[in-house]
Amino acid sequence: MGTAEGVSSMVMYDDESVEVHYRHGAHLQLSPCGSEFVLVKATDPHGHPLQPTERVRQRTRFTISAYKKALMATALAFRNKYASRPYLPGEFISADNRKVCKSVKQNIDSSVKWPEWSSYKPEFGPGGDIVVRSEEGRAMLTLSPSGEEFGVEFTCNLSQPQHQTVCSLNKTDGSLKSRHQANSQNDQRHLGKESANTNSFSSHLPSTTQQQPEQMYQATTVAQHHSCFAVDPTWAYPLSLARHHWTSRLSNSEDTKFEEPSKSRQADDEMNISDKNDTDRDSQLPQALPLTCPSPHWHRWKIKDSLVEEEMSDLSTELVKILWCQGVTYRILSGEIPVVEVSPGDGSVIRSNGVLNSYFTHHKPRLHSEEGRETMYHLSSLPPGTPG
Repeated sequence: MGTAEGVSSMVMYDDESVEVHYRHGAHLQLSPCGSEFVLVKATDPHGHPLQPTERVRQRTRFTISAYKKALMATALAFRNKYASRPYLPGEFISADNRKVCKSVKQNIDSSVKWPEWSSYKPEFGPGGDIVVRSEEGRAMLTLSPSGEEFGVEFTCNLSQPQHQTVCSLNKTDGSLKSRHQANSQNDQRHLGKESANTNSFSSHLPSTTQQQPEQMYQATTVAQHHSCFAVDPTWAYPLSLARHHWTSRLSNSEDTKFEEPSKSRQADDEMNISDKNDTDRDSQLPQALPLTCPSPHWHRWKIKDSLVEEEMSDLSTELVKILWCQGVTYRILSGEIPVVEVSPGDGSVIRSNGVLNSYFTHHKPRLHSEEGRETMYHLSSLPPGTPG
């Protein structure tokens, strides 16, 4: 993961707020919606001991240039890589990474259809990964060679003002509400009033504040990273396709039949059986959050003004979802039995074994040129590091 120099660690909490720690002593926290941040600057070593720490609170979109590239770009990229819904302000999307939508339909349509199970032909990457693309070309899933994690890339509309987002969501939900004919008439009357109010509000806006169509309907490509141990329903079907062909490749090896399948592989086998009938080929891609948060008064900042360093952050009282430190990503998968997953960055995955949380299984990439294998570790007796 490309990160700016000077970042010592980044944390995403369970509410999807992000906290970034810098080597020079500064702390930055991004709100769960991504629209606001608080920056506590590093203490001046030459300043007076009683001088309070400088604290800055700004909206992400309107941050000054001194913070935009050096601080906010890294924090926002980290958030969007793991959050359920990205925050995509146009101020942070370069012209090279923008795609202009030709119509309103392209702007509000987030549904994709994946290939049929019987007709899909696997696409293998140079490193041994397996790629599945949607029929419209708006989404792509890449299964890593280890078979334990995957990445996705999908086209997503840029974040829009709150009233435009509500209008777009109402239009998208119209197709879903047709299934409930008993309530459709009341819903349509309600949506009609909302649409009329929105149009009335927009018509009274100054011409300088109204966005042109080429500015409103723009999109970009979002890249995310996920674990095969906890899969969102959006990616369940394409992942089942990729895992099926990944397992088929392993069956060609003589020694794989003697290996014990991992928990994620067992869960995937069950998912394959249910998905072979092609009933779940349609899925809805994640949509970007609105530009402004509807409830900014709910933001709770974990960074506090204090002269005591230990009170700067409440790390021990918050549920951590993702931790990045020195190039290694740590993921905590919540559930009845929490699971810790470590991605060292070499394509392998180290995962704790449920109840026996002191034991970890190292799932290594399985390529044609080398034999992949799983190694068991124990916290009290870790093996020595491999030279090189």
